[in-house]
Amino acid sequence: MALAPSPVAPARPSALAFKIFLGGQTVSLIGDGLAILAIPLLVLQISDSPSAAVLAAIPRTVGYLAVGLPAGALVDRMNPRTVMLVMDVVRFGVFATLAALGALDRLQVPVILALAFVAAAAGVFFETALAVAVRDNVEEDRLVRANSLLEAANQSAQIVGPGLVGVLTAVVGLQAALLVTASTFVVSFATVFAVLKGDQPGEAPSAPLSVALRGIGKDLAEGLRCLRSLRVVLVITCLQASANLFLAVATLLVFYVRNTLHLGDSAVSIVVTAGGVGGLLGAVAAFRLGGKVRHEVLITLGAATLGTALTGLGVSTSLIPLLLLNLTMSASAVLAVVIIRTVRQSVVPRHLLGRVTATARVTALVASPVGALVGGALTTMNHGDPRPVFLGAGVLSVLTTAAAWFFGLRHVSRTADGGPERTADGTPTPESHSTKEES
Repeated sequence: MALAPSPVAPARPSALAFKIFLGGQTVSLIGDGLAILAIPLLVLQISDSPSAAVLAAIPRTVGYLAVGLPAGALVDRMNPRTVMLVMDVVRFGVFATLAALGALDRLQVPVILALAFVAAAAGVFFETALAVAVRDNVEEDRLVRANSLLEAANQSAQIVGPGLVGVLTAVVGLQAALLVTASTFVVSFATVFAVLKGDQPGEAPSAPLSVALRGIGKDLAEGLRCLRSLRVVLVITCLQASANLFLAVATLLVFYVRNTLHLGDSAVSIVVTAGGVGGLLGAVAAFRLGGKVRHEVLITLGAATLGTALTGLGVSTSLIPLLLLNLTMSASAVLAVVIIRTVRQSVVPRHLLGRVTATARVTALVASPVGALVGGALTTMNHGDPRPVFLGAGVLSVLTTAAAWFFGLRHVSRTADGGPERTADGTPTPESHSTKEES
């Protein structure tokens, strides 16, 4: 049986304390960024197998598919602070163990992959709990700000992390780089422990793990019912999944620049880097616009811009347009993701937030490999030219965005202050997010 939402407003940390927490999460995200390259490098250090190198790059995706849905149900049953602390300990243990085994020359590829999967699964639990913790510890009118800062840190980590691993490996060795990765989770643990509160007064206590593990199927079904009943959340989940499906063909961009257009490896690097910069710009745009523009409008504009930029790839053949288009795609995708995350935190009842968040993320994640595989197959059928694939995916993305707007997002009912309609205890009502004609 799901926990009831707290009837009292939680005691939130001070502005300074929450900045310290955000700083700790930034360091933790840098650790995630370090792991992006550290695990494949570790595998390549002991194996020349291309297959092993590929497997080393996918634990995060496999982790989400394996534990994403149960993670949401368990987070809803437990205190998010406790979940985050435990997962930081697990991730620290994984990378410290990898460093120790490397120093002892006891590493094997299956062991590396197994530990990488454990770290990835722990990351799934942590991220799901983080979404709930942000909801608990940030006033609603500052959710966009907090989510934007976290996403900016995430985008920065994906740029800085792999480069930092390369520097650390060259200077002090890969084992030391793994210890640095482990230390980032110590910083995260310290800030979570110091800043976030435990169970709030008047809130039902966290369920013991043995109790939380029972009835997961029923909890997941309740989360799905909530997802269906909240029209705006259902529409943006479907829109995010379709956007990921079409955006996945952008994985062909490196092939297009290098093999089809023959622009060289330096051009590939520039175009890929532009995507990282675009992600940062998208987080900044969410920060600036989230409090000024209706959220459903921002989500629609972000998705439509993404589709338009993807369409542009189908007619671009030179470096500068490709650079700008990849920057635009990344910026618009991150803008939409930050606002979507904020809408979920705002409208989903607190005791269901973990399940709904996890379900939405898994749905969006599953779409990506499907899109990539279909895009690759169509490009092969077209003799290695991905331009028609870019063009078709972009057009379809724009059309699905238009459908989401006209049949769902533009009709979301709002209160006079622009927020969702709520019940007497402050919980958003499912009916307030149904499709209604605007007066």
